[in-house]
Formats: sequence, C-alpha cells, structure tokens
Amino acid sequence: MNADICATVPSLSATADSSFAENFYGLKRIRTPTKPLPLTTTTTPAPSPPLTPSEIRRSLLFLILVPYLKTKLDDLYEGVSGGASSRLFGDEEIEENELEDLADPNSTALHRLLVRARRVFRKVYPLVNATYHGSVLCYSIAYLFGKTPYYTPWLKLIGLEVKRMSVQDYREHYTRMSGPASATSQSRSLARRSVDILGATLSGALEFLKILLPMSIFFFKFLEWWYSSEFARGGGGGGGVGQAAAKEVPPPERIKPDRRGTPLPPTPNTCPLCQARPINNPTALPSGYVFCYTCAFHYVEEHGRCPVTWTRVRGGVGDLRKVYAAGTGGV
Repeated sequence: MNADICATVPSLSATADSSFAENFYGLKRIRTPTKPLPLTTTTTPAPSPPLTPSEIRRSLLFLILVPYLKTKLDDLYEGVSGGASSRLFGDEEIEENELEDLADPNSTALHRLLVRARRVFRKVYPLVNATYHGSVLCYSIAYLFGKTPYYTPWLKLIGLEVKRMSVQDYREHYTRMSGPASATSQSRSLARRSVDILGATLSGALEFLKILLPMSIFFFKFLEWWYSSEFARGGGGGGGVGQAAAKEVPPPERIKPDRRGTPLPPTPNTCPLCQARPINNPTALPSGYVFCYTCAFHYVEEHGRCPVTWTRVRGGVGDLRKVYAAGTGGV
C-alpha cells in the first residue's frame, strides 16, 4: 500500500493514467464510455483519451486520501475501544470508567464532551466499517460476475473504469513518454523544459521499477528463507542456545497504578493494603502486583478489582496465585 501510494502521484500525473500497481499489471483508467469505442482499420480498439486534470485529482483523492483516513479511523477505534483485549473480554471496564468520568463533578465540560464523543464513535464506527467493507465486497462480486464495470464503489463515484492496455495504448503511452524529451525547441522556456525533463525522468523511473520490484521481492523472500533456515543458525543442531532465545516469550508490559487505587508503598516487599513488611503469605493478582493473601482475598471478594491498578479481576478470588520463593518447594 505505501509503495503504491508513493508512486501513484507521478504515475497518474505523468503519462500512465493509472496507479503504480495498475500500471505494473498493464492496466489503465479510462472514462466510462457512453458508447463502444471506435475500431481502427485493424479491428483493434483505438486508444482511449487521456484523463482530464479533474479526473486525475478525483483518482488521487480515492487512491490516497480515502485509505489514509480509513487507516487513521481504524487506529482511533483501536484506541477508544481498548484493542484486542476488549474484544476478547468485553468493554465493561471502559464503560464503567467513562460513566465515572461523566459523573465526576470535578471533570470539565470539555472532558465530558470528549467522553461522550468517544462513546458515540465506539458505537457508530463498527457500522460504518461494516458498510465500507460490505460495499467493496458487493462490488467485487458483481464485477466478478460481469454485472458492473467497476470493481470498487469509488470507481463508480468518479466515473472511471480500469481496463487492460491494448497495443495502441502502449504505443500511445511510449509516444507520450518520449514526447517531452524530444521536444526541446528553442521556443520553449527553460522552466517548461525542466518540467518536461523531470516528468520524463519520473516516467523512466516508474518503468524501471516494473523490473526492479519483482527482483526485489525475490531477493527479499530469499533472505527471509536464508535467515530462517539451518544455514543461518550454524547448520545442523548447533543452534540450540539461539533457538531457545528466539522462542523466549517477552514479559508483558507492566500495568501502571491507577490514580483512584491504593498507592504503592515506598519500600519493596511491603503489602500495599496493610503495609506489612515482609508480605505475609504473598499472593499475586492478574495485574502482577503482590499482596498478603488475606488482604488480597478480602479486597477482591468485596470489590472484584485490583486495589492498585483498578482493573477488574474477572475470575474473582479464583484468580489469586500464591507466590513462592525459589527453593521453598512451592508449585
């Protein structure tokens, strides 16, 4: 996607009338014809007229701006919905925190407005996202069965089709590419000739990318295979230490204390609830913080959450885990 976007602007604005991916596969954008295109004497379809500046701008809008906005909205939804953990375990905690923020008399009007906007966005965006992908899927299926000349709804909106380039189109394409380089008459200004040379250089670079891209993909896959093979690990079974390190799962990120929760004691090995030091019968909660077993049991049984991070303990007291020092024989 990023490579296509970076090459789309010079490709559409120069001579190709297509995005980089479309030009790579020998496709071009044409205006939706109101009647069949005329045939030449060799019964080959005549080259279609080039896109107008307005059609190029609309194509760039849907090729670059729409995917960019969609990506940003997806990232925003991931942030306000809690991400993958919320999809797995539910968003009751997010709802509860938002309701507490709305009921907090110390929160500002702007903060409450932002909370309401997040709640509305979290409810509405899944419907918008389903409509977006559903419309693209419907157009793709209709295009597959020949029911529409547009494989996306965006092409329908801008009135353009994507067709395979004919021999006449290729001839016209290369003629337009070589035109600026050959037309260097004295009547042209230096600025105009510089623009023509720049356009010809960009077009030549895009043509070179059509050869360079497959080679780069092949080279990348070769490197990917090489570094995942036994050769890169020293061959045979001699890479035991490296394999064990590669399979080691990194620890999860530490959950930060919540401002509404119990503050952490200044000294280590101290129970945050009863301040006992050392911790009696240490017990860990799913949040990773350790308390006395009696303190943790009664607090979770009464409140159903971690006293430090304020996160819910969904399994109740059944999620408490005893912590044993090394060499004590615990499980």
